[in-house]
Amino acid sequence: MPARAREVSLKGYGITETGLLPKYPDGCSPLTSLYASWTDVDGTDRDEAHSGVDGGRLGEPIFAPGPGEVRAVWVADWGWGKEGALLIRHSAKELNLNEGVDYYYSAFDHINYEELKHFQEGERIERGQVLAHVHRPGGKPFYLPEVHWEVWEVADDDATRWHENSHGRPNWSNRTAKLVDPLYMLSRDPGTLDGHTVSIVPFRRGKDYSQYSGFTYILPCTRKK
Repeated sequence: MPARAREVSLKGYGITETGLLPKYPDGCSPLTSLYASWTDVDGTDRDEAHSGVDGGRLGEPIFAPGPGEVRAVWVADWGWGKEGALLIRHSAKELNLNEGVDYYYSAFDHINYEELKHFQEGERIERGQVLAHVHRPGGKPFYLPEVHWEVWEVADDDATRWHENSHGRPNWSNRTAKLVDPLYMLSRDPGTLDGHTVSIVPFRRGKDYSQYSGFTYILPCTRKK
């Protein structure tokens, strides 16, 4: 397969399966539902293909996958109840990527809004910064804990518009935005992709990421003692 065609297939445009699978170092909190999957966290069938990845155990920290800025924070409702949502804008330049798209969005859902409400639009976010902690969809105790993470390629940040969704809560859209598999963005640094296996790179405080390409992992990985 030509290199460019393979690159597109690994992105998973249109919420199509990429075949990418994570390989974790010891002690990592794993993803529990992958991109384009039809199986939910609890093992039940979904109504539609999964637009991102889910993961995390209750109370675990959620780390910023790369440097960026807060694009928005709001009280959302996707049908599970009111919850916090966070949208971060990353520039391709600060992620050391050069492929024709200017921005990437990281969208995080199922978070306790009380943990997010201090964020301001335009606020600087650093790689590895703790954004919040894993909660439950809508804060409802009968849902399993998870954070939902989507990644979007965005050609024109100014094209983002806001509207009210079917549950009466804000939601955004952007005609230039395309969903991609978060595992693809976790595979951009040289040596992290072997075939369709993505070696998960956890954030390590004190490490120099100035030349690192793409994203680091959003959930904790503890070193073996």
